[in-house]
Amino acid sequence: MYSNDLLQRRLSTQASRTHDDTYEFAKQMSGEPFSLGDMYAFQNQMLDMSNANWANSQYTQFKFGIRKAIIDAIN
Repeated sequence: MYSNDLLQRRLSTQASRTHDDTYEFAKQMSGEPFSLGDMYAFQNQMLDMSNANWANSQYTQFKFGIRKAIIDAIN
C-alpha cells in the first residue's frame, strides 16, 4: 500500500521487515534441535514484531482521530 506519509511508510516497512525476519528465523530453526537460548531469541523476535505492528496501528488510529476531529470542527 503506497502512502505519501513518510512516517506511515517507515512504520509499515518496519512491521513488514520484522514479520519477514520472524518467519525466516522460525524457518531456519524448524527441524533442528533447539535450546533455551533459541526459544528466548524467538520470543524476542516475536516481541519486536508485536511492537512494530502496535506502533503502526497506533499511528493509523492517531491519523484517523485527527482527521475526524478536523471534520467535526468544520461541521
